[in-house]
Amino acid sequence: MPDDVSTSQPETPGVSRGQNTVYVMPQDWASLSHFLGPIVQRLGEPEAGEAAGVRALIVTSDAELAAAVSAAAVRLLGDTPGGALAATSVRRASRLLKLEPVRVVAGDSNTLLALVRSAALKLEGVTHVALAWADDMATATGDQSALESLMADLPKDCARTIVTAELTPAVEALIERYARRARRVVAPADETLQPVKLEYVTAASGGRLATMRRLLDDLDPERGLIFTRTEESRREAADLLELLGYSGSRAAVTLGKTAEPGTTMVFLLDLPASREELREVVGVGAPRVMAVVQPRQISSLKALAGGGPVQPITLPQAALRARDRDAAIRDELGTELAKGDFGRELLALEPLIERYDGIEVAAAALRLLEGARHALSTLQGAGGQGDGKTAEMARIFITVGERDGVRAGDLVGAITAVADISSAQIGRIELRDTHSLVEVASNVADSVAEKLTGTSIRGRRAVARLDQERSSRPGAGRERSGPPRGGSDRPPRGDRPPRGDRPVRSDRGDRDSRPARGERDSRGPRSDRPARGGPRGPRAGGGRA
Repeated sequence: MPDDVSTSQPETPGVSRGQNTVYVMPQDWASLSHFLGPIVQRLGEPEAGEAAGVRALIVTSDAELAAAVSAAAVRLLGDTPGGALAATSVRRASRLLKLEPVRVVAGDSNTLLALVRSAALKLEGVTHVALAWADDMATATGDQSALESLMADLPKDCARTIVTAELTPAVEALIERYARRARRVVAPADETLQPVKLEYVTAASGGRLATMRRLLDDLDPERGLIFTRTEESRREAADLLELLGYSGSRAAVTLGKTAEPGTTMVFLLDLPASREELREVVGVGAPRVMAVVQPRQISSLKALAGGGPVQPITLPQAALRARDRDAAIRDELGTELAKGDFGRELLALEPLIERYDGIEVAAAALRLLEGARHALSTLQGAGGQGDGKTAEMARIFITVGERDGVRAGDLVGAITAVADISSAQIGRIELRDTHSLVEVASNVADSVAEKLTGTSIRGRRAVARLDQERSSRPGAGRERSGPPRGGSDRPPRGDRPPRGDRPVRSDRGDRDSRPARGERDSRGPRSDRPARGGPRGPRAGGGRA
């Protein structure tokens, strides 16, 4: 088992096998081993004759975190039979679960629930379930029904672990619902600690070393320290320093746990587990402290600062590519940043940080915003009204809904991608259980319905058509035109003349000019009439005289 697992043991004294546990720790790479270590140890070695199957389920907030959790679980399991699987795709995970049994599965609630419903994932043998990180799940704007259904299907006696960066009212409600009377592992806060000023650069899990290199290149510290918490991070940082020429006893940048006197800069490749550990890293001096963090870790960083200022670092290369800014846009963005109420937005943009700097991502978002505003103003000028109302809208019926896990953002993304229209041309969206209704500009509605049909939304083939309400369907509410049924050209009943004044219809032939019954003498007596087909002879056997 890796060395970093041992560091988690002091944090879990007295935790029994079936006890629910709540961990309060920063959301970073090093924290994964701290809550996964006890879970893996409780699983133990598979006993002889034990049925193969999933024993631990780790529910994450997104696919990227699921991949990181799975990688940490693989290292912790070592050579233990049955590894870990990152369920980042329903199709791939379903195939792998059927090929070979695993002991630990990590994934977001929607993906895991889809695997359960397809019978690829069996929950009967699950003994441990963990929610990581609960503060992201509690603040998510999406539907929570998948998490509720998944937790309801788990065995009642399985141990439950909840990991969170902070204990908010929303997290407390989630703990009360899924892990009542849980033991809490919280680092004690020392109120005597002074606030610390922190700076940060955002990076994805796979791009943090590249970001660290750029920091060292741009800042060129006279004497710096890189802090790591795990052995893996330490090895990666050591390789980076050797690559950059920081080697030997007289190197300007070194690895360590505490900054020595005279250190000018401290770089946090991993976040400290508590404010006390951060103060130990900073040491007695006043070095400049910079952290390489994921966007989701910003709240944890603010907690570590203890009220001190937390500011982003703008790398010079990226700043040169985004130099021009309009003052009004800056004020508008500054207002949103001051609110600080970001949840889903940070998770949505996080994968881009691996390839681009944060300021480049912001510049791209600003370009999309300005493009959408321009399209909206164009649409209003073409068919809108002066009071800001948009042009006439038409409604489209789409054969995917909440049952398929579809959200409003999925529909907007699919429509703008395949129909080549802007989001400004999309109006109200109504999500139903089995279908959705989307309003789009009427002048593009036919094209949108045609192009959207056959596309895949959340793995489901969609069919789209114009939704016509009963009152707007052709023929609804109209008076009949043309002749009445039967082809008659008679005038309406109210316009007919009295019966005695009606003219005799000529199409009845001589029926009305036939003589009355008493005037038919010219035909002669009945007995004198010839029989049909010839003269009538006497009947056989006699007849009347």
